[in-house]
Amino acid sequence: MRVFICIVALLLAACSTNKSPETRSQASSQASVANAALPEPGPEDGGLRLRLQVAPRADSGREGYDVRIDLLNVSQRPITLRAHWRTEEDAGDLKDYIEAATSIECVPEIAPWVGGVRQGQPKSQPQEELGPGQTLALHWQTDGRRLKNRVSDPNDVQNPTFPFPGLYSVHAMLELDTSQGAVRLRSNEQLVPVGGSYAMPKYTRGPLLNVEPQKKTAVLGLGALHKIKVGDQFEIGHPKGMYWKLTITDVMPRHSVGNLELLTRSTYPPYSEPPAAFMPATLVARE
Repeated sequence: MRVFICIVALLLAACSTNKSPETRSQASSQASVANAALPEPGPEDGGLRLRLQVAPRADSGREGYDVRIDLLNVSQRPITLRAHWRTEEDAGDLKDYIEAATSIECVPEIAPWVGGVRQGQPKSQPQEELGPGQTLALHWQTDGRRLKNRVSDPNDVQNPTFPFPGLYSVHAMLELDTSQGAVRLRSNEQLVPVGGSYAMPKYTRGPLLNVEPQKKTAVLGLGALHKIKVGDQFEIGHPKGMYWKLTITDVMPRHSVGNLELLTRSTYPPYSEPPAAFMPATLVARE
């Protein structure tokens, strides 16, 4: 009888060992995902915390991201959440609003979108009560090098396109009206690989540290450590106002020097003053 039991045990062990490496890998992956701890959400404000999860899409050969947002009520009281849609055409339910109103902040910094938007406001705004200990969960997928599909206001809510391959540090930001007053929430950090790369991305935005008006040169607070190269061009200001181009001529580890060129074509008023120190400069994308 003991011999029979030992034989059965050996056969069962052999069957387990003979599983294909792919099968064992899938089982291990599923167990790892199931046991993975949720990231700690960001700091509390008004009884709420915000959690962000980002992963590259699993679709083979398709660039994009799987994004999850959790809004947690960590207080001992119910909290009413209120949308603040800007126009009737954009309006949706509260979950739609939170998805659209969540802004993306990243390092290396990417220049924000700036432009004109239509004004207006719906007569009624959706709202929803979130009970103590409850979580409002949202999930969406994107195509391309962005983490969102829509924004509630493009001037206040940023949805940057990642310009270069590399590993970006990302947080979600959400400003929301609640029964406890206005809150400003910042999520936990997520590391987002772009283009399948885990290298440091090239920096595309930095401050002017010094300007020499007579020499028409400026020092930029980005250097070789930020992947800046001789010949890189940065724009400063805006085409509708004071607008310059900085062409990099010398690169040091933490800063670089370049020549300034006035691009403004407006004659009224005559914009002739040089850019000021600490104005932001944005890398000009090359075709």
